[in-house]
Amino acid sequence: MYHMVLGYTRVLTVNLSEGRSSVANVDEKLAYDFIGGRGWAAKMLFEVPRKVGPFDPENPLIVAAGPLTLEGYPPFGSRTTFAAISPATGSYGDSNVGGFLGVRMRKAGYDALVISGTAKDPKYIVVNNDDVEICDAGELWGKGSRLADEIIRSECGGDFSVASIGPAGEKLVKFACINVDWDRKRTRHGQAGRTGLGAVMGSKKLKAIAVSGDKDIPIADPDRLKEISKRAGRFIVEEGSMPMSAWLKTGTMMVVDWANTNEALPTLNFQKSSFEAVRTINADAMQSNLIALKACSNCSTPCEHLAVSHEEGEETHIGVEYESAALLGSNLGLDDFEELVRANYLCDDLGLDSITSGVAISFVMEAVEKGMISTERLGFRPAFGDASSVYRLIRMIADRKGMGDIVAEGVRTLAAKVGRGSEKFAMQVKGLEISGYDHRAAPAMALSYATCDIGAHHSKSWAITYDVRTDRSSYGDDKIDHVIYLQHLRPMFDMLGTCRFQHVELGLDPEFYAQAYSAVVGKDFSLKDLFKCAERVWNLTRSIWAVRKGVKLEDDMLPERDFTDAVPEGSTKGAKLDKDKFRGMLRRYYEKRGWTPDGKPSKEKLVELGLSDAAKALYG
Repeated sequence: MYHMVLGYTRVLTVNLSEGRSSVANVDEKLAYDFIGGRGWAAKMLFEVPRKVGPFDPENPLIVAAGPLTLEGYPPFGSRTTFAAISPATGSYGDSNVGGFLGVRMRKAGYDALVISGTAKDPKYIVVNNDDVEICDAGELWGKGSRLADEIIRSECGGDFSVASIGPAGEKLVKFACINVDWDRKRTRHGQAGRTGLGAVMGSKKLKAIAVSGDKDIPIADPDRLKEISKRAGRFIVEEGSMPMSAWLKTGTMMVVDWANTNEALPTLNFQKSSFEAVRTINADAMQSNLIALKACSNCSTPCEHLAVSHEEGEETHIGVEYESAALLGSNLGLDDFEELVRANYLCDDLGLDSITSGVAISFVMEAVEKGMISTERLGFRPAFGDASSVYRLIRMIADRKGMGDIVAEGVRTLAAKVGRGSEKFAMQVKGLEISGYDHRAAPAMALSYATCDIGAHHSKSWAITYDVRTDRSSYGDDKIDHVIYLQHLRPMFDMLGTCRFQHVELGLDPEFYAQAYSAVVGKDFSLKDLFKCAERVWNLTRSIWAVRKGVKLEDDMLPERDFTDAVPEGSTKGAKLDKDKFRGMLRRYYEKRGWTPDGKPSKEKLVELGLSDAAKALYG
């Protein structure tokens, strides 16, 4: 057992097969070299043997907060990373979520929860300070995530945070999500949506995790942290990149109009990059349905805007944000905000990633249009803009009913089964469906998707704003450098366990994060030091891919549609990616990262970053 590291707590391990738990202190090297959150997840998952698959008992589900997952020091905190070997991709997978889970886990005395094994029958875990209990979840199995959360809170009492799965996770849908804090009266609801981690919980027969705690979170210099917190708050208000009032009014929904204006809004399965009916699903449309704003723990800049959904005669409230509006809205041709909200609600309650659901359903709709999937096979004719067919397909996927059983495997597998050239418009990279930005006129964003270490996702490098403010046709080294910079900056927030919106949307200087971390641990870290840690983690996650799947340039290529189907209208009409130029961009990216020509981290780079175990695994 390691000694305590200032600013950190402990690691709780729960083995569901054996029905027992254990606690360990934090290793100093793990703390300082990998920081927390996704950094710890990467380190732990690298140690999982290659032969272990996503649904094997030995695949751990890691729930990790970070040293800035705090309360009382806004704007820092509160994010939590879920991670495992991904059912969607077969390799490293993580997803980051807000809410109150991370803070309550740390107040219970744990920086991370590592869940291994498989229960014989459905269970949920209750963590209340030092008390850890594995409870029967037989009556919860099969229920939607909203009701499961409600029942667990009523049984546990107290101020618990709950992470739960819906029927989709129970039935091992490859893009099942984990819902966190559905209790709308007190907390912000969010999803660990990407990479199918809800299915990992389902494979372990784990319905939910409930956490509460009232311990003090250790901070080396609370007075210094308080002073940094106050300065950061003033910076956002006085020097931020947008007025606070604008952010509070719309949150991420402001991006709908931005993406449409800049012709990056995915529409009709990424066939178009703008939506004629955008005004029906944008931030203004949301205002007519707006109920309240909700913030995560410790957050003074709330981003969740609750809207009304009616399901089976019952009024419920659901948070709406850009990615869901784009992939369930314009990408499916839905032009009614209430229809979008209901689709969002169904995905959340049944436990489906709304991003992948939107891409998978749009693939089905296009394949039906092209005669590649018959209506007889489906049992009905889905169509873009038809909300009833969207709802029906969401339920089919979550239940694995009929053709929904194949769609539940994700669009890469679905396209392989459909064949007939449908792979061209299966919008995915490495098995993960592309999130909400058309990138045919955005090479930097295209590179971000191609090289993202969980598959095609924007959160690790949102480079499209750089494309828009520079030359949208350029494949220059400046774009490569910017993508690499973002791939260190943005994942750094996930390692620290804090939100990126204060920097990305409100312009908070990244130096504040280094100062805050230094105050928490009582050891000086510069922003450059934190970037080196982030680079270490990026190379480690790439090494996991190299060990488990092998890597080569073709693995980092985008769907054929990006290279062959030009943007059909607007100021970027005719734009499409140039395959030769993009290949060249990938090769220069590898070179700048210190990787081999086929995209594998070089032995020299791994040794430089202190990843000798990875170097040995890749090179002997």
